[in-house]
Amino acid sequence: MQCDSAAFLVDAGLSAKRICERMSQAGEDPASLSGIIVTHGHSDHVKGVGVLSRKYKLPVWMNRGTWQVVKNSVGNIHKLEFFETGQIFECAGFRIHPFSVPHDCADPVGFRISRGSARLGIATDLGTATGLVANLLTGLQVIVLESNHDPQMLRDGPYPWELKQRVRSRLGHLSNTESAKLLQRIFTDELQAVVLAHMSETNNRADLALECARSSLPGLRDRDAMVCCAFQDDVGPAIEW
Repeated sequence: MQCDSAAFLVDAGLSAKRICERMSQAGEDPASLSGIIVTHGHSDHVKGVGVLSRKYKLPVWMNRGTWQVVKNSVGNIHKLEFFETGQIFECAGFRIHPFSVPHDCADPVGFRISRGSARLGIATDLGTATGLVANLLTGLQVIVLESNHDPQMLRDGPYPWELKQRVRSRLGHLSNTESAKLLQRIFTDELQAVVLAHMSETNNRADLALECARSSLPGLRDRDAMVCCAFQDDVGPAIEW
């Protein structure tokens, strides 16, 4: 996320090399980052954290539960800062409210982020949309929300049964349908953009996720707001508001 000259990463799940390549494609300089904030300790969210922190002398914010999970895999951190889930902290002039999400990892969080009148929410890797999640994702202008799988594709796909159960569990991942239902709950006239994220390459398609989300939010069409997908192998559009 970037505002004026301040910018930081939320998670760093690719290798540091690939993250730097993606930032370059987007016209951004990794050396300009003010830090990295981490949602949870699964490897697809922290793979590049240690290298980026050391190379660019970046502070890293995470909670203690996440640190216990990753401390033996990410290596040294230039500067480690702990936040408490549920308590607002500041990074690069942004107010960041980490809130608990249900996922199969130690103390996972989403983020409600604000600076001035700009407000953004990020919630990926959650198996169910709790009242807390819905409350803290309401009244925002931009939402990055998990839309992980199409239920039928997951059911009929190649994953072993145990993994299918994990994905579908209340500590797993939101389906397109569940994500769309949450969007209906949190929609306000202030909402300008929705980014569907953490999409499975095996059990989802962009057209399915987009149609599900758009059909649940006819009000977005009336205001020409953006609904798009974040992909693992490409740089998405810049969102300004």
